[in-house]
Amino acid sequence: MFTGIDDVDWASMNHAYGDASDVPELLRGLASADADERETALDGMHGAVHHQGDVYDSTVACIPFLFELVATAGLPGRGEIVDLLRSIDGDGRDVEEMDFGCDDEEEYDTWVRNLAGAESETRARSGLLLDLLDDPDADLRQELPGALVQLHDNPAAVLAALRRLLATDPDARVLRATATALGELGVRKPEFARQAEEALTALALPATGRTEPGLRLAALVQLARCAPGRLPEGTVETAVDALREAREAPEDTTGAETEPAPRTPTMISYLRRLEASHRGTVRAPWATDLLRGLHYALDDRVAERFALLEDQLRSPDWGQRREAIDMGGLLLTGWRGLHEESVRLLGEQIREAEPRIVRWAAGELERLYAIGGPATEALAERVAAGPGSPPQARWNETSYGAALCALAAQGDARAVPGLVEVLRFGHVPEDLGGWIDRMDPDGAAALLPVLIRRLSLIDPEERPERTGFLLGAVAAAGPDGVVEPVLRLLRVPRSRGAAVQALARLGATAREALPELRELAREKDPGHRVDVAGALWSAGGEQDLVLSVLSDGLVGERWFQRYDALRTIARMGTGATGLLPAMRGLRQSPEKSGGWVAGSLSVALWQVGRDPDESVPALLHAWSEHRDNRPGAAEAWAQMGSAAAPAVPLLRQELASARRHDNTGGRGRNRYRCADDERLLRHGRAVLAAVGS
Repeated sequence: MFTGIDDVDWASMNHAYGDASDVPELLRGLASADADERETALDGMHGAVHHQGDVYDSTVACIPFLFELVATAGLPGRGEIVDLLRSIDGDGRDVEEMDFGCDDEEEYDTWVRNLAGAESETRARSGLLLDLLDDPDADLRQELPGALVQLHDNPAAVLAALRRLLATDPDARVLRATATALGELGVRKPEFARQAEEALTALALPATGRTEPGLRLAALVQLARCAPGRLPEGTVETAVDALREAREAPEDTTGAETEPAPRTPTMISYLRRLEASHRGTVRAPWATDLLRGLHYALDDRVAERFALLEDQLRSPDWGQRREAIDMGGLLLTGWRGLHEESVRLLGEQIREAEPRIVRWAAGELERLYAIGGPATEALAERVAAGPGSPPQARWNETSYGAALCALAAQGDARAVPGLVEVLRFGHVPEDLGGWIDRMDPDGAAALLPVLIRRLSLIDPEERPERTGFLLGAVAAAGPDGVVEPVLRLLRVPRSRGAAVQALARLGATAREALPELRELAREKDPGHRVDVAGALWSAGGEQDLVLSVLSDGLVGERWFQRYDALRTIARMGTGATGLLPAMRGLRQSPEKSGGWVAGSLSVALWQVGRDPDESVPALLHAWSEHRDNRPGAAEAWAQMGSAAAPAVPLLRQELASARRHDNTGGRGRNRYRCADDERLLRHGRAVLAAVGS
């Protein structure tokens, strides 16, 4: 083994931490009989030789020896080496789209040469993998189908090999991996899509007998990927049936470790233990993984996705439901549809005795306040049951606190007594002001005394963001008795910005702050001047001074100065008529009025000028300039009524989409602004109704 390894001039090569003279030791470590040594060596390969996906000259030089390791019969850990080789190959990465991060042309040329060399070497040697499909090591065989699809240059040979594996391999994990590779082959090589589809259909809906549930699920996932328009009837029912079978089947011990996994001080060991602790809570973790893949493959077929989600939320296996809660957060914030039953079932998780389930579900429901009505009763019951122990300073991190936050996010009055109690001394949530905005006046008034008390006791040197959360909540709760403590914090530079924003919400009741606001407005520091102008106008200050500050903001160097100025101008409405020429001039400067600025500019033009002939074209431009501008544009059009007729084609197209307006296709923990999208839908429908469409 390792013929010629000592003939390589490793010291002349590099990796992430300097010269590569230690690479032979890492390679030999991968061949060790000791599991700890192998894991430490693999961690070193990922951490130095292939650090964060980088490819060095030493990385390319390793490839022949890594393939030699993979071909060594009986060597444990070869599947992980195959995975490393796939990562080194890069899977068709495009250097034109990658950020090299250096202007040195020679270094750039070396970088490109290393990437090309890695791809060339791995693909040239990939034929070796075909010879290993009958290897006794199931862990290795499980990695081979995907590697062959990625690396081998003869897709016909790969297709034949995958079909043979499906017919002969006894290991369920290998079969699922083979079905996944079949779908990937159909996606990558359209000329083989039909053959892949036929093989997958036979697995998902066999003519005779029943395939193993995991294999049926895997086949459905890949059918949805490579032949989405030809999914068989009853796809959801088939998937749900397979998932239930998997949950009820005896525990699958195929491939279970015969000896404890290594526990080394490496990142690989840490991540493996983390995954094991999570997956250990799930009855059939592979089934959950496949269901997640089916969700992603179904994409905009929301009816099917909601049906899958609802079945998983009803699962008796709490580990499965934990996965459903996570998928529910992504699906419900990112897609439109008949969501009521999914939200209700998410609320049912609050009734669980397991506090982690309660926290996870409540965390998602807090984000879903705009559509969270069906879960409100379950949340209210949990809050009414009390915390079970005295409130803690970090009360929001408990299961009771998470449910209380979710209920308060709805603006539900039943959250008020609990909030009064925990806010006496505990953590002030960032979104508290928004919760209070959604409450009725009585609920907000009930919170005001405890908030004023907290504000009067606050240390001026407190972290500014915490002070800001409290100031925002106080301003939302009401004006009575809050101006004096807000003024105290206005005089502290660290909390001045949040205090100014609070004064802007207090309106005429903040008149006693006018002298200090005038002084701040005349300062040349642009830091808070726009917010100060908004507070000055709100409190009834001199309009000429306000307009002067906002005029300066419109020509600010930074985009957010213009954006903030325009938002304040929009709130002033016709009172800012004098700034219309400046706004029109800004609109003629595309380099200064793009992105989010286009949205605030178009809304301000409407609120100030009230001229549909001028505003509609600006709003249409803002709509296409950035998706985040769409809720505001729809609201402005709704105010125009029938004059917004030119926007109807765009609104029809938007309302017909299964995706929420800001859904960019993210996965995992990504969440979208559901409330903004519901506002867009509401105003868009109002426009269509106004024009009789």
